[in-house]
Amino acid sequence: MSGDYLWDRSGRPDPEVEAFERVLAPLRHRGGALALPSGRPPAAVRVGPPRHRAVIAVPLALAAAVALMVAGTWVARPDPRALRTAAAPAGSWTFEPVSGTVRLASEPVASGRRVSADEWMETGPDASARLTAGDVGVLRIGPHSRIRVVRDAPGAHRLALARGSLDAFIWASPRQFFIETPSAVAVDLGCAYRLEVDEDGTGRLRVTLGWVGFELDGHESLVPSGAVCTTRPGRGPGTPHFEDATPGFRRALAALDTAAGPTDGSALDQVVREARPRDTLSLWHLLTRLDTTGASRVYDRLAALAPPPPGVSKERVLAGHRPALDAWWDSLGFAPVSRYREFMR
Repeated sequence: MSGDYLWDRSGRPDPEVEAFERVLAPLRHRGGALALPSGRPPAAVRVGPPRHRAVIAVPLALAAAVALMVAGTWVARPDPRALRTAAAPAGSWTFEPVSGTVRLASEPVASGRRVSADEWMETGPDASARLTAGDVGVLRIGPHSRIRVVRDAPGAHRLALARGSLDAFIWASPRQFFIETPSAVAVDLGCAYRLEVDEDGTGRLRVTLGWVGFELDGHESLVPSGAVCTTRPGRGPGTPHFEDATPGFRRALAALDTAAGPTDGSALDQVVREARPRDTLSLWHLLTRLDTTGASRVYDRLAALAPPPPGVSKERVLAGHRPALDAWWDSLGFAPVSRYREFMR
């Protein structure tokens, strides 16, 4: 993003900044001067010599009000970690049909209503619906989908998509919204994305804004805007890649992700040969997913495209040293992984 955009909107905007602008648009200044009362100030606020009364009284009153507001906001500000465990009123999600046949708890839904935990929401083959929570975001549910609310609490909103598709636009703080699938959990990090789940449990994640963590039992994929990631039952999230990667590169990644034994040499050859600077996203993930020989080759290719920062050595990376891996990720320019780790604590 060009720095000029934040000053005079002349530069190229960052998609995340544009998303925040849309969310905050209702609060923007509409123009016009502040209306102040006419006449002399009330006697109760007159201080000092007569010619200075109005000049002093109004600023003092405004300063006192602002000080009280700031102090009150600071004292009342909740600890984000406490929010994750605080109790919450049930039913913050509203489910409403958009088209076709839509059911909630096996009953047809004609208008929006609050959703309780563990109530299954279903759309017919020609139907769509909307699921909304004011402090979290909005989900557009596609045809032939089945979804339910698993948990509904401040800082911990968790849903499950058993099949079908949804498009999510989330404005909650990072790592407060989760969607379970049969083979991975999508962890929102402030973004917009599409999630699809087939009948056999295979899932696909496409991120269009921000980035998403895709996790299963400590196995993680970090998926930035413009990238996709497939997850498979029994294996969890695969290696993310950008949608404009070459077809051969994508096929080779799929072969590496589904290989049952040692590293597929021919697939690895193709990945190393066709990797572009942009594909460092995929190479970084492969460092911890291949055997030592395969990971060594990936290290060499990644280092040629994006040299590791000071303190990151081949020995540390091949040993799975997390600080070294994270430092290299941060140097690639996708998104600071430290932010992701912070919200995992």
